Amino acid sequence: MTDVPNLNTPQSIHRVDHSDEDLSRQLRGAAGRKPAPWSYEELLVRHWRPVFEYAELCTVPGAAAGVLAASAFTRVFVDTLRLAGPTAAWRPELLATVHRVAADWAQDPRRGACLHPDLRSRYGHAGARPSVPENRRLAYQAFQRLVEPARCLLWHVEVDAEGVEVPTALLGLAPETAAIRLESSRALFRQACVAAHRDLAPDETCLRFSRLLEVSVQRGGTHLVPDLQHHIASCTHCRYAAEQLDHAGDHLGLLIAEAVLIWGARPYLAWRPARRTPPEHHAAAGSYGQRLGTHRGPPSGRFSAGSPDSAPPLSA
Repeated sequence: MTDVPNLNTPQSIHRVDHSDEDLSRQLRGAAGRKPAPWSYEELLVRHWRPVFEYAELCTVPGAAAGVLAASAFTRVFVDTLRLAGPTAAWRPELLATVHRVAADWAQDPRRGACLHPDLRSRYGHAGARPSVPENRRLAYQAFQRLVEPARCLLWHVEVDAEGVEVPTALLGLAPETAAIRLESSRALFRQACVAAHRDLAPDETCLRFSRLLEVSVQRGGTHLVPDLQHHIASCTHCRYAAEQLDHAGDHLGLLIAEAVLIWGARPYLAWRPARRTPPEHHAAAGSYGQRLGTHRGPPSGRFSAGSPDSAPPLSA
């Protein structure tokens, strides 16, 4: 059994000696040699729990969640060895890979039987692949345009609602530097959303209203000029853009989660430890709320072979 420290507390996070980028470098630097097992182990320790819990949302109750999570880790580890994996933004890449692996499983009747019925119906026919919904395309493109440290900061703070000390340690930053970069990352994400709105604009009218739309949303969007109101009423691209430019309150975290995960973002957010709500309130999370309400709780912090909470063997 492997002891897994809780990296969501300041007391334990300061014991991390290597950033995720350091660990990525260790894996990438192997160049045909077998990488040191501790690099894999450390990444598993840091990211297994949320990845496993999202895999639980994607599967029917049973042992399949552990296999799905292990498959996602394996795929990302292989990509990293091929110099195509993440460097600093491991958490969102691993979670998105869970969804992609689930889509592959849906093509196989045996493995597809382990998936949530909605995923089976969504990806169970030939040629079906994950695609970002039209109303989250700007947020997805904006997030992908950011450098990986910025993605790491936004995911851990805005989506997983962890304290800034968590991504600070995962990135190997000084606390004061992390706070500055977090604010910068928020601003860069907004700028990238505006740029994506312009890049994907279907006509010149959208481009003409782009700046006015951005300013109006930042001011609360309650007093739109008549021309802009009329345009939004008839243009889905700008109407979706207005929603994706609204980063007030907790909307930024939900926006990024829905863009990256595509499926199951709301229940994933509801089950983050910092967002945990009493079971009777989980029904509001949508079609997955009932399952979350009867959830047995997060993994205990120890992984034992043969249980759904088991970390995948390093031979994976």
